Amino acid sequence: MALIALAAFTRYSLMPELLRIEDMQGKESLERAQRAIDNELRHLEVLSKDWAAWDDSYRFMQDGNLQFLASNINGAAIFTDANLNLIAFFTPSGMPFWLGGLDPTMGQYRNCNERRASCQWTRTFLETVQKRIEQSTQDTGMTWLQTKPQMALVSIQPIVRSDGSGPIAGWLAMARPMSEDWLQKLRNSTGLAATVHNATGTVPPPSLQRINEDIMRASRLIPATPAGEELTLAIDLPRQHLNMSVEAFEMGLAWTVCLIALVVLVVLWLLERIVLNPLRLFAAFTHRAKQADRTDVPASLQKRKDEIGALARHFQQLIEFQRKQTADLVQLSEHDPLTGLANRRRFDEHLSISLATDSHLQQPTALIMMDIDHFKAFNDRFGHPTGDTCLQTLAGVMSEHFDRADQLVARTGGEEFTAILPGTSQQAALACADRLREAIEALAVPHTDQVVTISAGVACSVFEHPLDAAALIEAADRALYAAKEAGRNRVMAASEPDYV
Repeated sequence: MALIALAAFTRYSLMPELLRIEDMQGKESLERAQRAIDNELRHLEVLSKDWAAWDDSYRFMQDGNLQFLASNINGAAIFTDANLNLIAFFTPSGMPFWLGGLDPTMGQYRNCNERRASCQWTRTFLETVQKRIEQSTQDTGMTWLQTKPQMALVSIQPIVRSDGSGPIAGWLAMARPMSEDWLQKLRNSTGLAATVHNATGTVPPPSLQRINEDIMRASRLIPATPAGEELTLAIDLPRQHLNMSVEAFEMGLAWTVCLIALVVLVVLWLLERIVLNPLRLFAAFTHRAKQADRTDVPASLQKRKDEIGALARHFQQLIEFQRKQTADLVQLSEHDPLTGLANRRRFDEHLSISLATDSHLQQPTALIMMDIDHFKAFNDRFGHPTGDTCLQTLAGVMSEHFDRADQLVARTGGEEFTAILPGTSQQAALACADRLREAIEALAVPHTDQVVTISAGVACSVFEHPLDAAALIEAADRALYAAKEAGRNRVMAASEPDYV
């Protein structure tokens, strides 16, 4: 039965979980590669914006001064240094003004004042750029991926004065080829074996393809220009995590089988050699040792009518007495005697467990720190017995609001309470805290010149920016302080610097 259970666990629990982890790894790798490509597009956009905002570029579009080209575009060096294969200037209407770049068919630098035979390789680029300029309803820049005449990143920006005054003088276009060198830099920056190729006319690839036992391929389609064109982003990933996990489980299974066999042999030997003698000595042993077992005495022994049954029943009474004593000690050590809520010790233990669990599950942990507004003044006017009653009433409301099995609300100070909300975002925790604040205000417990209210601070530890217990408590405390400073009877969230 143990072996069948292990086999079923492997088939229906372990392997699906390992495959799910592989799927997540593939999706995360694709997202990382996509972000790297998006960063490249933003870099090209920034570069083209810088050029388009030069006053020299503005004057060049007005007078065509060749000194500008000699100073800024001196042969093929600028294209190699900036990893570009095309820089093109257009008139405001979209007509070519000056073109220059590296011919992908010859690998040579060429330039011309308009689209001539020497610049025919730019035809597809220019047609796409001109179409974008014609379709643009505003004088704003555009950046995109392009498949023809070669895969490239393209950005066009309006040429304006550096101070933004006056009408646009034209358009500046830059193209960065998605060459093998560019792909290698992408692989080096991401640490992924990524490839990008034209997907037009091919069957869409599966998002995750397990090629063999050692390699899987994650892929996705990326929209490109001209319209209808697409690029395929593919990443080959090793499956070493799954293989190592399977090997470790198989080794553990072998050890489990050996252990089961050993236990069976030991139990048989114990039944043969030791069982009868302890039964005869059971009564004398229990009276002498006066120690209670952690489990119940078997019912079959308690029902016996001989001395073994009497000893078993007495032993069971000792066990129940010990359990009661232990339960009382646990209650005293983990709960606040006045409100019945968890105390600071229980709070610290639960917070550590929740942070560790949520980090493993990659989900957030929220913390709500609450304080009764002007509680000292309440005690001074109505007396401490009434203050204790107020604390108990508010504790009851908090218990009703935080009633999920994994949630915990604790009294962490005189009039300070803190709630732990595993698997809860900061926004959801804010809403929960505000509902609690409204519920307490709705009780209308009389105060010095108003009703009893609370202030609350909310902080959250997320998987992208995890916080340890001390940092999370400190962030919630600062948020609570901000709520008090802002006038009390409100809920405030920890600000961004609290997480740094």
